[in-house]
Amino acid sequence: MRIVFDNPKHEALVNDYNALCKRYNKKGIDYATDILNTLNILISADALSDVPHSYRPHPLKGEYKGCFAVDVDNKYRIIFKPNHDGDPNFRIDNYKSITFILIIEIFINYH
Repeated sequence: MRIVFDNPKHEALVNDYNALCKRYNKKGIDYATDILNTLNILISADALSDVPHSYRPHPLKGEYKGCFAVDVDNKYRIIFKPNHDGDPNFRIDNYKSITFILIIEIFINYH
């Protein structure tokens, strides 16, 4: 999938491994690598339907209605929304049609 970032600070963090580690690694847990691995899974997938089920791609409700999340680990998620303005083939309920996403959050626990 093609990805872009809603927040330039998130994009800067994922392009600077040391800064990502400093910001997100806690108590000896390497969350920075988990974030990058999850982003690489999204990038390498042709569409959301190709993301492995173990990452649990799922639609969100409430504040994040219209967005989706994938697991970074059992607690934290990456949140994104489809970025298909004007694409007549896009349907939010068809994971095969989601091929371009806007990353909203790179590491959040919304529960």
